[in-house]
Amino acid sequence: MSDLRERIEAAHVKLERLTQEVCGACTQNCCHQGTMMGSQGLRRLYKGILMDPQFGERLRRGLSLRREEVEQDLQVAERVAHLLRASLSTEEDTKGLEELELRLRDMREFVEYMGSDYPLTAEGMSRLLLYSAVRSNLLRCLRQFPGGEAALATLSQGRSSFKFRGRKIAPPRCIFHHECCLAEAWKPIKCANFFCTSDPNLLARCRAEMSFDEFVLANVRLTNSECLVRLVELENELGKAYWEPKIIIGPESGWEQFTEKIIGMVTSNRQAQVRREPGRFMKATRELLDEISTLQEDQCVIYTCASIDGAALYELAVAMERARSADWHGGLFVLCRELAERSFMPHPMWDDEMISQPLGGLEIYLL
Repeated sequence: MSDLRERIEAAHVKLERLTQEVCGACTQNCCHQGTMMGSQGLRRLYKGILMDPQFGERLRRGLSLRREEVEQDLQVAERVAHLLRASLSTEEDTKGLEELELRLRDMREFVEYMGSDYPLTAEGMSRLLLYSAVRSNLLRCLRQFPGGEAALATLSQGRSSFKFRGRKIAPPRCIFHHECCLAEAWKPIKCANFFCTSDPNLLARCRAEMSFDEFVLANVRLTNSECLVRLVELENELGKAYWEPKIIIGPESGWEQFTEKIIGMVTSNRQAQVRREPGRFMKATRELLDEISTLQEDQCVIYTCASIDGAALYELAVAMERARSADWHGGLFVLCRELAERSFMPHPMWDDEMISQPLGGLEIYLL
């Protein structure tokens, strides 16, 4: 088990290096050039904060630094507005300036909120999701004035997010990104890291420099039994909106007792079906979706198995991605005695041109 732990840690380091080298080098709309966070992502963040208060402190500090960047954008926009007021005088221009004042007010209120002591709850952080809309409305208004966008880029002198991509100002980074992803392991399911379509391409680099099984290990989280018990308790307390599919591997000793404990915790709070697989977990996407479709509305499913490999995890991740699209609640557990050393074969998506890997949408834990 210690060897597996070391290989997982090494895979994490390699994937982090590739992410740092590739992400941000393209011009696509991802965490560096747009927001990926939504209401489900905020619920994941809140759950992470409850699990680890230090994460909440890091998130608060990161968002404070992000606020300084947004405030720079506001200052540049206000300077442009000041120049426009001094140079425009027609009645039509006056109407445009009135709208500009409203858009600047929206941005000021957003910056003020980011500087307030808002609660780091899903509801408290929900206002941060307005960032893209507030900024977009301000830009749309400024585009009504000849030279408005050019003035933004010129006056910012490279110190704000107002930078041209082609003929238009590029979209901003995700509000939860400052030098790196502030969400850490609790990033959104649809994060661009998991669905990269850019050039250079993160997943293509992963395929070039990592084996399939090594890539799978890079998506496994190391934890202990106490943390997993707390996480299940927390999801029970928070309710269905916070349920996430979980693959739990181990512990090395006392697996049966731990498995029964998790089953007891889940079934004491939720309706659940328990399905025991005697060998390796090898269900296909369609098979999983068919079994999920037989569940009652609020019912969970718990699988127990001897082992699982990377290809089966991939298949499971694809099924969960499709199930979420159909508004399924996500109440799934796969409790495995061990992670197979090697997959029978890489999942077909690893080698094709779809440039997609949904493993990041699963919570895979090694105890």
